[in-house]
Amino acid sequence: MIDPQTLAAALPQWGAMLAIAIAAGFVHGFIGVGFPLFATPLFGLLFGWKSAVALLVLPTWLVTLATIVAYRGQADLRGALRVYWPLLAAMPFGMAAGVHALHAVRADVLMLAMAALLVTYLLLDRLGHTDLPWARAHPTLLAAPFGLLAGLTEGALNVAGPVLLMFFLLVELPVATTIVVLGWLFIAGKTLQAAMMAPRGAFDATVLAAVLPLAAAGTGGLLLGLRLRARFDPSRYRGWLKATLAAMAAWLVLRVAIGGAS
Repeated sequence: MIDPQTLAAALPQWGAMLAIAIAAGFVHGFIGVGFPLFATPLFGLLFGWKSAVALLVLPTWLVTLATIVAYRGQADLRGALRVYWPLLAAMPFGMAAGVHALHAVRADVLMLAMAALLVTYLLLDRLGHTDLPWARAHPTLLAAPFGLLAGLTEGALNVAGPVLLMFFLLVELPVATTIVVLGWLFIAGKTLQAAMMAPRGAFDATVLAAVLPLAAAGTGGLLLGLRLRARFDPSRYRGWLKATLAAMAAWLVLRVAIGGAS
C-alpha cells in the first residue's frame, strides 16, 4: 500500500505533469506538431533536461501515432516519401550524435544553439530570403542536411520539429502532407531514440509508470486542438508555424535565463 504522505507529496507533481501534457497535446492538435516542442522545456523545469527527454520519448510516440490516425487518408504519404526519403535516411546519423551530445554538452549550450538557429531562420524569412525556388525545385537534395540536423536536435533536445518545419516551409509542402510526413518521421525518430537511450538506463520504473498517463493526457489535449483547428482558415497555417518557431526560440532563451537546464 502506498504511504499517504508519499502520495500527497507526489500529487502536485503529477498534476503539473498532466496539465503540461494536456496543453502540449492541445498545441499539437491545433498546429499538427508541438507535443515535445512545448512539453520538454516545461518538464525540464520540473526534472532537469535529461530526465525530461527520457520521460517524454514514449508518450510523444503515442501522441504522434494518434495524430497520424486523425489525419489518415488526407495526404499522399507514398508520394511524399519518394521525394523526402533522405530525411528518414539521414536522421539516425544525426540522432546518434545528438544522444551523445545530450550526455556530453551542457543543456543550456544546446538550447541556445537551437534558439539561434530558429531566430536566424525567422529573420531571413522576415527579410524575404527564404523564398528559394531552387529549394522547391530540388527538395530531395535539400532533405539530407535537414535530416541530419533534425536528428541531432531530436537526440539532444527531443525536438526535431522546428528543423523539419523550417524544411517544409522552404519547400512549401501542403498542410496535411506536412503533418502526416512529420508524424511518420517522429514515429521513426522516437523509436530509434528510445532504442539508443534504453541501454543508457533512461527508462527506469518511474519513467515507464508515467508513459500511459502522459500519453492519455496528451491525446486528450490533441483531440481538443483538432476540434478548434477545424474552425480556422487553413490559409493561416504557415503563420501559425512561424509563430510556433518564434515561441520556441523565446522559450529556450528564457529557459536558459532562469537556470536549471541541466
